[in-house]
Amino acid sequence: MDYKNFKSAWAGAHEEKRFLKFACTLLMALNVLTLIGWLKKDTAVILVPPNLSEKAEIATNKASEGYKKAWGMYAATLIGNVTPENSDFVLDSLAGMVSGEIGLIVSEQIAQELETLKQEKVSSIFEIRSVIYEPETDKVFVAGRHRLVGMPGVEGRSQPTEQTFEFIVDVKQYSPIISHMASYAGTPKILSVVQKEEIKKKYDEDRQKAIKSGA
Repeated sequence: MDYKNFKSAWAGAHEEKRFLKFACTLLMALNVLTLIGWLKKDTAVILVPPNLSEKAEIATNKASEGYKKAWGMYAATLIGNVTPENSDFVLDSLAGMVSGEIGLIVSEQIAQELETLKQEKVSSIFEIRSVIYEPETDKVFVAGRHRLVGMPGVEGRSQPTEQTFEFIVDVKQYSPIISHMASYAGTPKILSVVQKEEIKKKYDEDRQKAIKSGA
């Protein structure tokens, strides 16, 4: 027997065994770390919102652009299309979506507007033309044309006007929460438009001060 070759082969096998043991230990450690990371990760749910072709992703307390646009469209559709018959449903539906900070104020304002529609027996119609998400402000702008139409047997029809609904849609425990809501005539007041308006306002104020000081 060639003891020299046997000793060399034995040493090689022993070294290979040590390497395999180390590799197995390393793989087990990596598996444990992967499991811990998976358990700590916020589970994401992929949704396809109504009226939008894009996918939306939602986690426990955050959501994608598509998800926020979808809920902005839904809220604008609710508020903008109201009849005396569905006004109570609209108010109840929005009550569960608006955050506590603005919930009371918004609910009171909407309730007053809905009561006016009931008394005048007119319906509010809002046709969505565009939906914009602005990452800088996290706002969703839903723009369209709004008009009032008299109920059957009641005369009256207003001319269509441009209107924009503005929302900030947050997510808490997978549920959409509207933390900001505004409605105004005209096109969306995106950040660039607001900045231009502020510059113009400051210019007008400075001009008035200059005129008064010159007088």
